[in-house]
Amino acid sequence: MGYKLEYISRLFQKTSGKRIEHYVITRIWHLLDNYEIKMSPQQYVSRQQAQYALTDVYFPQLGYHIEVNEPAHYENIERIQQDLKRIKEIESNTGQRVFVIDCRDDLKGIHNQINKIISEINAKVNNQIQQGTFEPWNPENEHDPNFWKTKGHISISDEVSFHRIEDICLLFGADHAKTKMGFLRKGGIQHPIHTNLFLWWPSEKPRSGWQNKYNEFNGTIIETHSDKEKKVKHYNNYSQETHTRVVFFHYKDILGLTNYKYVGVFTNDIEKSNAKIGTVWSRIGETINLGTGEFSVKE
Repeated sequence: MGYKLEYISRLFQKTSGKRIEHYVITRIWHLLDNYEIKMSPQQYVSRQQAQYALTDVYFPQLGYHIEVNEPAHYENIERIQQDLKRIKEIESNTGQRVFVIDCRDDLKGIHNQINKIISEINAKVNNQIQQGTFEPWNPENEHDPNFWKTKGHISISDEVSFHRIEDICLLFGADHAKTKMGFLRKGGIQHPIHTNLFLWWPSEKPRSGWQNKYNEFNGTIIETHSDKEKKVKHYNNYSQETHTRVVFFHYKDILGLTNYKYVGVFTNDIEKSNAKIGTVWSRIGETINLGTGEFSVKE
């Protein structure tokens, strides 16, 4: 089975629990009938005031999001207003567009909404092709550090992930041999050029007592240790000065494969951290320039 078929079939499987959403998403994919367009589920996007959201479907090559609003979204005015505010913030903060499909409509009405979105997507793809800017979906590039080195920067919206720690090191020109400690791996390594940056690959799965809890919605990672003394000592080490980490979180992708996904640039949050909770890391950047080490800071 090819990667794209495996990916799309797993995507549909993830939405199968929501009948209407599943129908809409599968119809969109089949009507597009374009295997060079990538469709991503549950896409992280930033809002305002350190808030985040997940949209139902995202087209990374186009900057288009789709929200499939089932009837429950319209049960009360408060939720309607919250949804409108959320969409406005996403579009304002990202410069991307959010299409909403109102599923209170009948089948014909839902099809008409889908057809309009398909026309918009095809028009943008054709426009990019004419301008020479369209980048066909190539799964091999997504996991190739050399591809991203040539591009010069990575962003959360690019969905960059690597299969190995060695690939992270290669991306930044770091010596991966320095990440080894006998049979163990270090949890990160200093950037070889920009020494103010630390390359970190935390995992939610406990490692040598270290535990990390990543909250995608508020952009934080709580770093702690099962040994109370080590947890407090670590907190004390990061309680006075700020530190900056480029983070690749260890996770399982849509295919169930283990990867290290780029989730942004983080700093230790001195105000939120304490000896009881542990060290809290908050996201401060979403895009990083691989050459200069500079990153875009959220407002």
